[in-house]
Amino acid sequence: MTKEKIVNFGYKYRLYPTKDQHQILDHQMFIYNQAYNICHNLWYKENNKNKDLPKELKKYRSAVSYDTVVKRALKFRKLSFSTVVTQQARINFLKAVKRAFSKDTVSKRLKAIESAQTPKEKAKAYSLGMPTFKSSRDVFQSFNWNNQGCHINKSPLNKRFGILRLLKTNFKFRYHRELPENHKLSSITISKDSTGYFVSFGIEFTKQIDLAVSSENIDISKSIGIDLNAYTIAVSNNVDFIAQQNISPVSMGHLIDNGATNRKGLKYKTSSLVLLRKQSRRVLKELENSKKNKTKFKLGSNHRKTQSKINRLTKKIANQKNDLYHKISTALTNTFDLIAVEDLKTKNMSKSSKGNEIVHGKKVKQKSGLNRTILNASFYQFVSMIHYKQTMLNDKLFVKVNPQYTSQECSQCGNIDKANRPKQDKFQCTACGFETNPDIQASKTILKRGLQSFGLGTSLVDSKHKAFRSTSLEVAS
Repeated sequence: MTKEKIVNFGYKYRLYPTKDQHQILDHQMFIYNQAYNICHNLWYKENNKNKDLPKELKKYRSAVSYDTVVKRALKFRKLSFSTVVTQQARINFLKAVKRAFSKDTVSKRLKAIESAQTPKEKAKAYSLGMPTFKSSRDVFQSFNWNNQGCHINKSPLNKRFGILRLLKTNFKFRYHRELPENHKLSSITISKDSTGYFVSFGIEFTKQIDLAVSSENIDISKSIGIDLNAYTIAVSNNVDFIAQQNISPVSMGHLIDNGATNRKGLKYKTSSLVLLRKQSRRVLKELENSKKNKTKFKLGSNHRKTQSKINRLTKKIANQKNDLYHKISTALTNTFDLIAVEDLKTKNMSKSSKGNEIVHGKKVKQKSGLNRTILNASFYQFVSMIHYKQTMLNDKLFVKVNPQYTSQECSQCGNIDKANRPKQDKFQCTACGFETNPDIQASKTILKRGLQSFGLGTSLVDSKHKAFRSTSLEVAS
């Protein structure tokens, strides 16, 4: 039995523009930012006018009105522009406004306003989720294009490269993986960061799936629970195949190295620390001079060069993590039919203990170090990869379970006791005497809860343990 599934996916490639093409792309990014900022300014003025008016007298601009004003402003400044870029900027801005006033964002903003204690916290809370101006001085820049007036072809001279025909110019990109057959191009994004230029294709294609996995036909032996930690990814099943495929080292058959130690070594090696100290000295010196001489705070070219080196190093570390997480998640989703993970709230876990002017925090340095470790592990990024690969690409089962007491509950007898963890690296049940590694034990408890949420365990769990399953994808048979 086969099924057809419509999949929306993104493919990213590195661009290799010439010096002249650099200027073309940078100009379009500048135009995109200017158009976005003009729309933001118009919307802000409109909001101030409508603030005190009754609902029936409020007036709102149409999309055509935004486009007209943007074109008039750019022509007045004698800037050449493409209407596709300005329209995409307007579309993205109106999407940002819609997100800012969605139910989820508004509820988060109201909660933040209620919990704010100082004027600084209140100002930050009122602007939570609201669209902001785009700066052309930021390291990351981009602009969007629709599926009109562009072509993608292979290079006739070198099969490793492709040619993107855009803005009446041929851009060369590294064609490291093929696009699916019979795909439909929906959007193009050209981006730039500290390491170079990139192109991302948003495409839609149909994928054939041999057998969609459900709770009726699932093989429970192909189910796995995942416990995310700062330095390892603990799993309930044996995954020695990950080490055999040279993806990442695996200890005890269940603990996958997430590469945090290697990344930490790169970030805090002597040459990196020298660059960071050099930058901080320059900034402090310039601040002191600007205050003393009452001049504008301005950093020189040496600061920009050093910052560029730091940005490249940071990007290298991020790329290594991204590559490793993609390989691990792909290996797991290709092997297992059901994956259960903890529904972790990383934002709450990494919340600062600094406090404010009214309530001072405790053990700030220790908590900040723990926060860095948690954020470096990127739990959300890994879970997102598992989620879309399991549900969107493979049409298998994915579930998030309540993380409460997973490290204290015995997977054998279900006993929950703080004394089950006499040490950080030891789990010994006080009821049945079961002894194992605490992280492996937690992964088995997570799997148990995941199976129960589908009615596959010994008994169904309460509403706290119910699955958050993806329902946004449609399957056409």
